[in-house]
Amino acid sequence: MHKVAEDSPTAIAGAMESARADMAEAAACSRAAMPQTTQSSRAGANAALSGFAPHPELFVLTPWRALVALAADWALIAVCLALAARWPHPLTYVAVAVVIARTQLALAVMMHESAHGTLLPNRRLNDALGQAWAAGPLFLSLASYRAGHIKHHLAPMQADDPVAAVFGIADYPVSRMRLVARLLADGCGVSYFVGAWRVVRGDFREILPKASKSRVYLAWELVSILATNGLLFAVLALCGHAWLYAGLWLLPAITLLPLMGRIRAILEHAGLPAGDDQSLNARTIVAPSWQTFLFGPHGIHYHIEHHLYVRMPFYRLGKVHAQLSAAQLLPCGNLFTSYLDVLRAVSGSAKDAAVVRR
Repeated sequence: MHKVAEDSPTAIAGAMESARADMAEAAACSRAAMPQTTQSSRAGANAALSGFAPHPELFVLTPWRALVALAADWALIAVCLALAARWPHPLTYVAVAVVIARTQLALAVMMHESAHGTLLPNRRLNDALGQAWAAGPLFLSLASYRAGHIKHHLAPMQADDPVAAVFGIADYPVSRMRLVARLLADGCGVSYFVGAWRVVRGDFREILPKASKSRVYLAWELVSILATNGLLFAVLALCGHAWLYAGLWLLPAITLLPLMGRIRAILEHAGLPAGDDQSLNARTIVAPSWQTFLFGPHGIHYHIEHHLYVRMPFYRLGKVHAQLSAAQLLPCGNLFTSYLDVLRAVSGSAKDAAVVRR
């Protein structure tokens, strides 16, 4: 195996012990607690894949990499808003809205990392960072997300999979027209409000596990949402551009972000069967590109690898992908070079579904 860190064996052992402790605490946050799964339990009866053991160093957290990635997301948001303020033009606004929505998706991925305890080795700091600077700005709860996401990892694409239900990916493949209609509904904001109404109405009550929260924690979540959004609005208002908060933060969040999120969710699981071998019910985009920048930031496009090794931080997934590919352990039919190929594969005729895969 290639060496990816200079940590001593003692540090590696300590990091792995910390990871196990973090995982136990994360499980306690949800009624659907994630067990200490073994490699074989995530690969099912796939003996070859079960026998592959990534080097322990690939699971060692390097906190500065997560901090730099999160800081870069916020720096990109700041640059985009500054460009919109400096060069007010419809084309500027459109370009900025796309990049901001993409970076909101990146923040959602960082919330996802925090839910797995892979931002920082200290559980409390990991959760505080994830809630304050990833979940909160998007009006989300890290604890609630973690509860549902842990359940998703237990049995992807089962009837009670929260991801399949909330993102509506359980009925693929669908017709090309239906796929386009769904994407248009996302881009127009219709899906956002319909989804919010379904949550309020309780449509997902039986599927989404409820996270246990104290009054203090609920107050902290509310403060994180109000403080980050209030700070963003205040800075823009002081600069004389208060309207940018609504036009280039809130509007992309209810239109372009759901669109990008659906495309990401389709890539990850749509049209794939439930089963014990989780390499078969997820997909991977095999190499970074402008498409992964938009729809798969922070390595989330290595989704087979993530499901196999949930405690591996996002900046190591490319390494384990290369190792699994070299060993020919990844299902070729689930490896793609572009999101467009995935969209074609899950819609249209059977002939369209037979797209060229890697």
